[in-house]
Amino acid sequence: MPYSSPPNSLQNEAQESQFGPLAPFYDELMEVVPYEQWVDYVLLLWEMHGHTPRRVLDCACGTGNVTFELATRGLDVTGVDLSAGMIEEAIRKSHAKSTLSVQFAQADLTDFDLKRTWDSATCLYDSLNYITDPGALEKAFARIGAHIQPGGVWVFDMNSEFALQADLFTQANRDPRKALHYGWKADYDTATKVCTVQMQFEKHLPNGTRQTFTETHRERAYSLDEIKTLLDRTGWELLRAYDAYTLNHPRERSERWFFAARRR
Repeated sequence: MPYSSPPNSLQNEAQESQFGPLAPFYDELMEVVPYEQWVDYVLLLWEMHGHTPRRVLDCACGTGNVTFELATRGLDVTGVDLSAGMIEEAIRKSHAKSTLSVQFAQADLTDFDLKRTWDSATCLYDSLNYITDPGALEKAFARIGAHIQPGGVWVFDMNSEFALQADLFTQANRDPRKALHYGWKADYDTATKVCTVQMQFEKHLPNGTRQTFTETHRERAYSLDEIKTLLDRTGWELLRAYDAYTLNHPRERSERWFFAARRR
C-alpha cells in the first residue's frame, strides 16, 4: 500500500500544480529519456564512493520510471513525489510490475515523515531546482537526510545556472508522427535566478479531437557553493560534484551537475 503525506506549504502546492494536467501524458513526453542509462550512471557513482545500495528512496519520482528501473536491479525502492497525479500514474503502472519491490507515496520533500529509513536516495531530472526558495531547499535536504541511515549515500542532480540562462528550455515539438505536441517559452530572471517556462500542450486523441492545456514551470539556479553549504548545514558530507553523466568535475558550461553526498 502507498504511504500518504499530503503537501502543506504554499510553494509546494504551486509545484504540485505544475504537474497536474501533464501527469497522464508525462511518459509520452519523456519517451526518449534513457532511464536505463541514468540508473547505470547512478549505480556507477555509488560504486565510485564504495556504497552498495539495498533500499533506495527515490525522491521526486514522477511516474516511477527510475523507481522501476532501480527495482529491476534487485533493489527495494520507495518512490515519493509531490504530485498526486504523478503518483496515481506510478501506482497504476505498478499493477503490471507486481514482481518488483516498489512502493509509492505522495510527499512534500520539505516536510514529510514516512516513519522509516533507507540506506540510499536519489533525486533526478532537476527536480530540486523546482524548489525555488533556498530555505525550503534546506528543509528538503534535512527531511531527505532524516530518512537516510548514517553512512548512506544520496545521488542527485540539478540544472546549472548556465542551463537556465542559455534559453535551453525554449523549445517545441510539432512532429506529425506524435500525438502530443508542445511549445515552451522560457524566461530567466537574473535577479531572482528563477527561470519561468510557459508550456502549451496539444494532445491529439484517437477519436479525432484535440485536448489542449497549459502549465507554468519555475526552476531556480543554485551555485555549487550554495548546494555544498546547504548539504553541510543539514548533516550531509558532499563527496563530489560531477559534470552530468561523466566522471569529470563540473565545467563552466556544464548544463547539469550530479552530486554524491554521504549522511553523517
